[in-house]
Amino acid sequence: LSGARRGAAAIAHYDALLRDRGFADELTPDLVLRVGDLPVSKPLRSWLESLAGIRQVALDPEGAWQDPAAVLSESFALEPAAALDALLEDSPNLAPQEWLERWRRADRLAAEAIHAVLGESPISEPAVAAELGVLLAEQNTLFVASSMPVRDIETFWPVREDPPRVLCNRGANGIDGTVSAAFGAAAAHDGAQVMLLIGDVALAHDIGGLLAASRLQLRLTIVLLNNDGGGIFDFLPVAGARMALASDPALPEHDIYTRHVATPTGLDFSRAAALYGLDHERVANLPGFRAALERALAAEGSSIVEVPCERAANVALHRRMWQSVAESLSR
Repeated sequence: LSGARRGAAAIAHYDALLRDRGFADELTPDLVLRVGDLPVSKPLRSWLESLAGIRQVALDPEGAWQDPAAVLSESFALEPAAALDALLEDSPNLAPQEWLERWRRADRLAAEAIHAVLGESPISEPAVAAELGVLLAEQNTLFVASSMPVRDIETFWPVREDPPRVLCNRGANGIDGTVSAAFGAAAAHDGAQVMLLIGDVALAHDIGGLLAASRLQLRLTIVLLNNDGGGIFDFLPVAGARMALASDPALPEHDIYTRHVATPTGLDFSRAAALYGLDHERVANLPGFRAALERALAAEGSSIVEVPCERAANVALHRRMWQSVAESLSR
């Protein structure tokens, strides 16, 4: 989201790397300088919280002391670019080259491990996120929904010197209004190709926002990751609350967790697309996704490219990748 994932010192796969406790403990810094808002990645936040006794400083031009874990020593309301230029001029060699090389090597190993697992798997939410990190051009804009889409973009996007612009509504992890906000981005970037990466629950919560396509003649390509529910909750302990409902315990999908937490919609989004005048295409594999995305971006109007996914398989895939990364680091 920061646009800072570029340059020789950028590390793309820190979210996967810092899940390995041994790796995280080995690379303790002398100083942490945080620029801007809190990071999305929970492993990164947890690692920062674990650095007892390490000085942590924030550069926040808005002057907000954003420190819920109480780890900051200071927070300065300075413009980051000017402050960093001054810091580098005064201290050009802030980090030992060996320390940086250990991060780079680990990042390469993580990328290889992740790509190997994805290459053996069917189309998935992580695979779509990784594809977008390669396929989108610098002049494109990607609006990312909260929940799993923003986390997968953070976890699986590569370092690029020419990344597309990435936008996202952050706050209390809310999903309301995402479609309308993405159409707003399309209106603000008139003539540019704007894409929305969104899950089915977030799309259902703002389904009426699709009317902007015809009413305002806006172009937006919507990549819909449809796992029929709130997939992020399958990663949490609450997913174990699968007590049957008294109404019809014979139906496996009728359990407390599924009904009240995962909240599957069961919607046919092709009908929603037809209702609001959008093109719709459902894909079954990565080659089909690439072809559908190319057609959608070339179209004059708005469209939905739907990728059916499965929540339990998504959790298992993430865990296989994390395990593969940990194994690659231990070799």
